[in-house]
Amino acid sequence: MSKIGILAVSAPLNGGTFQYTISMIDALKRLPEHDYTIFTTVNNHHYDELGLPVVHLPSTVSMVFRAVATRIFRSRRFGLFDSVEKVIAPIYSTCLLASGRPFAFTLHDLQEKYYPEYFTPLQRAWRAVVNRSLSRAAKLIVCESTHVKSDIERFLRVPASRIVVITAPPISAVSQGDVSETALQATKIALGLPNSYIFYPAQFFPHKNHLRLVEAFSLFSKRHPHCHLVLTGQEHLEYKNVMARVQELSLAKSVTRLGYVETRYLAAIYKLATMIVVPTLFESVSIPIYEAFIVGTPVCASRVVALPEQVGDAAVLFDPTSVEDIARAIGDTFEDSALREQLVVRGRRRIEGLTMENYAKELAVLLSRLNAN
Repeated sequence: MSKIGILAVSAPLNGGTFQYTISMIDALKRLPEHDYTIFTTVNNHHYDELGLPVVHLPSTVSMVFRAVATRIFRSRRFGLFDSVEKVIAPIYSTCLLASGRPFAFTLHDLQEKYYPEYFTPLQRAWRAVVNRSLSRAAKLIVCESTHVKSDIERFLRVPASRIVVITAPPISAVSQGDVSETALQATKIALGLPNSYIFYPAQFFPHKNHLRLVEAFSLFSKRHPHCHLVLTGQEHLEYKNVMARVQELSLAKSVTRLGYVETRYLAAIYKLATMIVVPTLFESVSIPIYEAFIVGTPVCASRVVALPEQVGDAAVLFDPTSVEDIARAIGDTFEDSALREQLVVRGRRRIEGLTMENYAKELAVLLSRLNAN
């Protein structure tokens, strides 16, 4: 039985990378031929109840020392993961430089190359150094779309043979969520959801494009004043600017923010929505789109980066830089029930092969390629 370390450092506040991490752990647990240990940061307790041993890593200073010692002396003696044979990481982390073990990590995107204005000079420099160092040290790099694979080849000069495209399905809490009429009504009451709403689940990162969405919703609501916009996301990043714009456009009674949503409610929130809208300016793969496909909710999404590759013909696409085009797409979908039914059918067809079982098989192949040679 191989001993595998899972480096899980993401938290709910990080948005999609946390859900991606949970999906990877869920899939790996379906491979009983391996013995797993989760490694996480000192105060991260979000993985304590997943039924696997959890090791909390030492302080940042200690990890930096171990990383330097591991590289200089080329010895596993200083490695962080002495108790395992291989390491897989759902998100990049400098801890991997002190792994002392062969590792694979997921590089979700190289957004800073496209939208440098969303990063400080220090953040851009840090990402450049870390991505370059990890891409050289890793045995394999995982990404979720051919678009990101091309970026890794182009910007980091990594050979295609070391890059593996594996798409993760949404967390099981969505695919196995209760969407019975009783559960739907209970969720609606518990969360205070409106009767008719459009749903956008995302943290308030600048590239998530909430401001243009709110402005587009203002145009849309002139024709459909009884429809609401429901958002998630914590009170940080662009939150204050977005809420200020909501007030300026007199939309306070039409825009609801749920904050962090417990996974037990997710499937019902999607099911109750008339549609989801994903106006992001940059995305490698959108987890909410797959969640909507699974539950059976129509999708409107940006025509950018890897999203057209992800949705195929199962979404209404728009230009996310145009408030008018976002409003047009939302309106066309909202007003055409036959179109919404078609999108649901196409979405379910699109998601058919994206199961935890198939994901686990792809991860099994990845792990078999992770060796010390």
